[in-house]
Amino acid sequence: MEIGIWGDSITYGESDNEGLGWVGRFRKSFPLEDYVGVYNRGICGDTTEDLLKRFTTEAEAIQPNTILFAIGINDSKYPVDKEGNKVSLEDFKRNIESLVEQAKKYSHTIFIVGLTKVNESAIESGSKFTNEQIGIYNDCLKNFADTNGYGFINIFDVLDIQTDLYDGLHPNAQGYEKLSKVVLDTVKI
Repeated sequence: MEIGIWGDSITYGESDNEGLGWVGRFRKSFPLEDYVGVYNRGICGDTTEDLLKRFTTEAEAIQPNTILFAIGINDSKYPVDKEGNKVSLEDFKRNIESLVEQAKKYSHTIFIVGLTKVNESAIESGSKFTNEQIGIYNDCLKNFADTNGYGFINIFDVLDIQTDLYDGLHPNAQGYEKLSKVVLDTVKI
């Protein structure tokens, strides 16, 4: 069994002082005697546009039986010095559709992981994340998954933004533990 998980810094496990993130904790949940390869393909700062450029090459190397996409929070942000989101909602929708279409060449077991809320007042300036915009992109992911029959893992309200975030955006170890439990409860292997 090979599981490929593609996403951004939250997929990667940024700011987890235990170095596992939710993907590492998910990986550790499988008994050693049952081989399950879990491949973390989270890259900090990635958007769906970035992921489209690398997905096929990485999936070809892994040949996953199960695919999880956990991306979109960076698409929803907008730089302070320009208007609009980093990736427009329409482009985001098209990108998700393209990613899933490419993923179907490797597996029909595909899950879409939703987005997390942020603590807006704790995030450094330079780029703006708002829970309102994140919620819109999260709803887009949910609607896409529901409409097309893919599993949707809703994590929007899982984290306490006061206690589960390291820097206002990335979860701390406690937050990643919560995320991994939700994913594990949904992805039955």
